[in-house]
Amino acid sequence: MLLPRLIPSLLINSNKELVKTIRFQNPNYIGDPLNAAYIFSGFEADELLVLDIDASKYNKCISLDFIKSLSTFTKVPLTVGGGIQSLDEIYNILSLGVERIALSKCLANNFNLLSQAAGMYGSSSITVVINTFKNKNGDIRASFGRPELSKSYYRIMEAAFLCQENGAGEIIINHIENEGTRKGFDVNLMNNLNEKLSIPLVALGGCGGIDHVHHLMQNTAISGISCGSFFVYAPDSSQVLLHYKSTANWLKDNVEDYSHRYKK
Repeated sequence: MLLPRLIPSLLINSNKELVKTIRFQNPNYIGDPLNAAYIFSGFEADELLVLDIDASKYNKCISLDFIKSLSTFTKVPLTVGGGIQSLDEIYNILSLGVERIALSKCLANNFNLLSQAAGMYGSSSITVVINTFKNKNGDIRASFGRPELSKSYYRIMEAAFLCQENGAGEIIINHIENEGTRKGFDVNLMNNLNEKLSIPLVALGGCGGIDHVHHLMQNTAISGISCGSFFVYAPDSSQVLLHYKSTANWLKDNVEDYSHRYKK
């Protein structure tokens, strides 16, 4: 039976420090991202998502030297993003053994890079991160990159279909209002998107415990579940404690509970 991938989300800043934010604000220093990657690799995580949260802000691509070091510290698949703006940058990153690159801000007004990259390297190598938030009317809107930087907002379904039509192999839905809060995923949104799209979806933003994973899986056949705070902090605390195995084991032990969603 196919299960969703459990994906630790690691955020780095311009100093290549591992940090954790709440609703994209107030980054809290966690430690060395290479050490964290090594530990999660030892846990045999399904995948690692590593995002440079400052790269777009400073109009830079995530450091190739950092990615090269990262790839030597982990044996699990890597998805890497942050400030990627060209086919050359995509080529250079993939050549370092990265499984997928994650695009976002570069798509704010133009999907050419996505379609070109998918055509050249295959959709399976290209992930798109869509950040979601609610406007003043309570409607869900989407941005590519941080909303204050992109300044181009879409209806969430429009954004998702544009990504699918232009060759994205996977979409990560990052819930800004839930990010770092440990209050749970936007399950209704993920289910609605999953029913209408044909490409895999990854939920990111809000996981605070196994109950949130359980609730998400009960309601939609998600492809991946990515967690930041849940995997880097001790329960109900801001004390750093990298963990993964207990959740992965719980998922395997309870696989039959989701047989109505996840087919062989």
